[in-house]
Amino acid sequence: MTDTKTKILDLAECYTQTRGFNGFSYIDLADAVGIKTSSIHYYFKCKDDLAAALVERVRKAHSEGFDNIEVSITSPKKRLEAVIAFFQQYAVDEKFCLCGMMVAELQSVSPHVSILVDLYFKDFQAWLARQFKEAGHTDAKRQALSFLSALEGSLLIARVRRDPKLVREALRGFLKT
Repeated sequence: MTDTKTKILDLAECYTQTRGFNGFSYIDLADAVGIKTSSIHYYFKCKDDLAAALVERVRKAHSEGFDNIEVSITSPKKRLEAVIAFFQQYAVDEKFCLCGMMVAELQSVSPHVSILVDLYFKDFQAWLARQFKEAGHTDAKRQALSFLSALEGSLLIARVRRDPKLVREALRGFLKT
């Protein structure tokens, strides 16, 4: 990836996590990066292309991160703690999960982006289900869905209350695996 493309993606990710995907324009990105909007269109013909690139990038990064957690941490409980700490950092940074934000704005993205967001959550839920299965839960898929739902919801509440500790507090019950 070129430096300019990376800068655009980095900034668009930050804006999406703090303002929402509809909370910024190519003009905002161009001004912040110090380029013309036509340069952004060179990399991303339309904003939907940018949305797809953002979701794919986060999906890949999180998948690699979760795989690293799985390899480096032997206990399912400790793995879940690592995931909670990772997402809690979003609340500390006054950000929200990029894919969660995309879901909130789903009506304004293309079906293609919607499918990519759904794949992100399916992948994440499958990873969580493996952790719960390894921990001995009989209904690991349901437990994973409950964890994922609580995680996304706790990020919202932590954001409005400006209290990142709420993320861990909301998920504490899942750590009794």
